[in-house]
Amino acid sequence: MGILPRSARASRRGDATGASRLTFRVALCTVLLAGAVAATADAHRPIAIDEPHPSRDEALLIEDLDVSQVAYVELTAVEPEFWLVFQVADPVDVDFSLGVPAIDRLSGYRPTVTLIGPDGADAEELAFETSSVEAPERFHEPFTGTDSWILLQETTSLSEPGTYYLVASAASEAADKLWIAVGTREAFGLADVLSLPSIVREVRAFHEVGFEGPSRREWAGLIAFGLIAVVLALCVFGQSD
Repeated sequence: MGILPRSARASRRGDATGASRLTFRVALCTVLLAGAVAATADAHRPIAIDEPHPSRDEALLIEDLDVSQVAYVELTAVEPEFWLVFQVADPVDVDFSLGVPAIDRLSGYRPTVTLIGPDGADAEELAFETSSVEAPERFHEPFTGTDSWILLQETTSLSEPGTYYLVASAASEAADKLWIAVGTREAFGLADVLSLPSIVREVRAFHEVGFEGPSRREWAGLIAFGLIAVVLALCVFGQSD
């Protein structure tokens, strides 16, 4: 190989040092990202909070149907429906669930989910009623410090390609808050991590939970999650160094 000039040897050492730093940085980012994903296990990614999508023409588009996603909805007497739309190209199993915030006035609230499709003259409608649910499962979401009652969890097989709709609805005189979720695969990106503080505020407001809600353990989890977000951001922006 021969003897390199001193400047070349210095350059090689610099390259090796830079490569080592980059390798360490990538490894650190990978570990932290894995920790962030693990920390959000059993959590849905919010896709809408208090957004009106009251009709077929204004339906909220769902992409990546298998990814765990949730819409927090407040129905009203004027707009007692919330529409979601998604495309099916091949036979697929669709997982969806329906719940309501654990608020006293909603203890007897029983909205409905209707699956419609595939779009066209022969579209079918399959209604999933919750009126018979007497003792719904209570669910605690640790990162937001909120509680819900789960009224419905379904898996439906769709064999025909086309456009499908999920519609959450309630009688006009009973319309109130609910959430509807689809998918089961947890998938969180850096943007989701960085937006967590604002999401927590909005979700807690939706559940009508005050600032005293989360326990010390829950706040510790949020702080740790925030620190992970900061370090992840440094990892990403530090790639240009």
